[in-house]
Amino acid sequence: MITSPLSSNLSSKQPAKLTAALCLLLTCALMPMATAAKEAEAAKQVTVLGRTWVVAPAAEAPGFYHATRLNVELLPERPPALLSARQAVRAFRHATGCSANLDTLYRDITGTYFASLICPRK
Repeated sequence: MITSPLSSNLSSKQPAKLTAALCLLLTCALMPMATAAKEAEAAKQVTVLGRTWVVAPAAEAPGFYHATRLNVELLPERPPALLSARQAVRAFRHATGCSANLDTLYRDITGTYFASLICPRK
């Protein structure tokens, strides 16, 4: 049987290409799960004056954190009202241990507060 050098070369490269393609596919499939897990670890839920806030690093604005109030409790006998900006600043403090930089504090149309944080040196 006569084999050409070209056919023997192709057969030895096929498993390497298949393995590389499989590794790439597996990496791409697991990437969203790793990103979602990192986000879930970073988000923290805190309670300020009876209201629940979720504080996490902001993906839209690097270096900033966001605080979003969960408005699921529409109870008539709630604790007294306080400005939501003050609640957001307290939520930042409870969740991270850092204070919000008031010069960078802003709210978007959805009611989510964004701010850079000032953390004490240890």
